Amino acid sequence: MPSLVATFWISFAITLLLVGGTVFTGLSHRRRVHVVLALFTVASLIGTIVLAERLGAARNFPAAEMRVHLWFAKSAALAVVPVALTGVALLRWPRARRAHRAAVVLFLLLTVIATATGTWAFGLSTPK
Repeated sequence: MPSLVATFWISFAITLLLVGGTVFTGLSHRRRVHVVLALFTVASLIGTIVLAERLGAARNFPAAEMRVHLWFAKSAALAVVPVALTGVALLRWPRARRAHRAAVVLFLLLTVIATATGTWAFGLSTPK
């Protein structure tokens, strides 16, 4: 049975692969697959967040680095809301495409920074 650390990183990798697939199908205008992948991506993100909370309870993370990471991680998670709302709007109104793309770019930027800062904090953490 994999450890909590391994389970978290596997879940995290799956989430990133789903994000990549969602972006690819969106840019390829494969709407049905895009919507299905988007739903799986959000579900995977929620699972990864739950595992991250468990990991946070099982390891000692440096406070300053975690404050930085959590700001970006929470911002990225919240950025899913405008992505979803503009995505739903785009199903009805093609003129929502620009807003959807802007929301996606913001989400991806925050996700990249959250990934970098989370990896940084994890590298400085120790088991409890």
